[in-house]
Amino acid sequence: MAESQLMCMEDGLMPAAVPESRPQFYYSEQQRVAIERLLTKGDGAFKSLLKDENGQDFLSAREIKAITSTFVKYPNEENDGEASTSHAKREDSGSMRSTYWPQMSDTDVPPLDIGWPSSGLFKGVTRVSVYTHPPKDSGPHIKEVVRKLIQESCKVVAIVMDVLTDLQILRDLFDASKRGVPVYIVLDLQGAPHFLDMCNRLQVGAKDLQNVRTRTVKGVGLNLSMGRIPGNVHSKYMLIDGDKVMFGTYSFSWSSSRMDRNMITVMSGQVVDFYDNDFRELYAISDKLDLFKEFHLSKPQTGTLARAAVPKRPLAATSRFQVNLGDASRGDLKVPAHKYHNPKYLLALGQIPGPSEPLQDFLDKMVPPDPGQQDLENPTEELENITPVSSQTGKKKSKKLKTLTFNTKRKKKGKKDTTSNEVIEENAANPSDETPKNTLTRDETQDTPKKKKTGFWCLFKKS
Repeated sequence: MAESQLMCMEDGLMPAAVPESRPQFYYSEQQRVAIERLLTKGDGAFKSLLKDENGQDFLSAREIKAITSTFVKYPNEENDGEASTSHAKREDSGSMRSTYWPQMSDTDVPPLDIGWPSSGLFKGVTRVSVYTHPPKDSGPHIKEVVRKLIQESCKVVAIVMDVLTDLQILRDLFDASKRGVPVYIVLDLQGAPHFLDMCNRLQVGAKDLQNVRTRTVKGVGLNLSMGRIPGNVHSKYMLIDGDKVMFGTYSFSWSSSRMDRNMITVMSGQVVDFYDNDFRELYAISDKLDLFKEFHLSKPQTGTLARAAVPKRPLAATSRFQVNLGDASRGDLKVPAHKYHNPKYLLALGQIPGPSEPLQDFLDKMVPPDPGQQDLENPTEELENITPVSSQTGKKKSKKLKTLTFNTKRKKKGKKDTTSNEVIEENAANPSDETPKNTLTRDETQDTPKKKKTGFWCLFKKS
């Protein structure tokens, strides 16, 4: 309904009349009354009314024939038994059809359930290619361009068309469906029977229609007091993969590609977003055309395949990179060997690498022992594992320490003096110790055997 028509329904609001000379002129109440006279009393009464009101005859002979042949009256609910029952229920509830003006639709919006590519913020530079029939400048045929776009599609094919009856194009669409490409088709309501007829000639099967969704949409139409004049859908475009669009005057029919003069435009870039939104709107207001029901086919099963039962994951994971302790009270829980024997953890716990132990024993060893209750069964082994040997020399009275320090100097031509400090620690042998306690400490520079002999000779010479 036009905006000027809606403004006439507002209470106490009478908009200013827009003359026909202005481009804003769209709706005329005089023309609406004349059309109702045409539908009720015929063409003669229609022309006489316009002559009495000094109006112009605004309908051609073709339009008069189309209006009178497509006019649909509102159903008379009082004559139909079932309709009268529903009418009585509506009167009991106190609701009337003329007062029902919902803010939102009371039906669910049909989803694009087989997939739709996400539109990005930027689709690149806009590129335009124009093709005509007959071809110009040795260009390809219009039908060749359309079929090539369908055959090269990989994401989605969305079509809005008034007539779709070309057998080759239909085969390309069903082949794309077999490849797994979603195919959405929105047809004009009056062109849907011809589409079904051509699909029946192709003998389509369930596999052909698995990724095809077909719906019908009506034109804007004109609502009158006694009925409605339906309109047609003359939009003709096709979206490919969400980044290309083909639009023009070409209908997907044999006669349009052979006998009519047409022009199409293939565009890519930001202009595709407009056609993307327009297709979503048309798809939302369209009616479902179930091809499986029309051709008496059973829908293929699309459920997930049955999988083998997988055992539940244990409370304690034993993966290589993660250890989940889980229930610490379980005695049979094992810590992975690569964790237990890792030197990084053994240094912190003071343990010796060995076979894996139960978790409870492992957790007990993580608690630091009490200094007053240390196990002294093997004090020498404990001292070697926990503390360095040099820190315990003051506590052992049986050990003796001798330190000899000497300097060695050698001079060579063209080289600097080199000085090396050597400290020799000799521990007296203790028969109770199982391991030798003689250590030799030097600086980072390694002395040759000749240098060692020179150092000892100087030492004895001085003494």
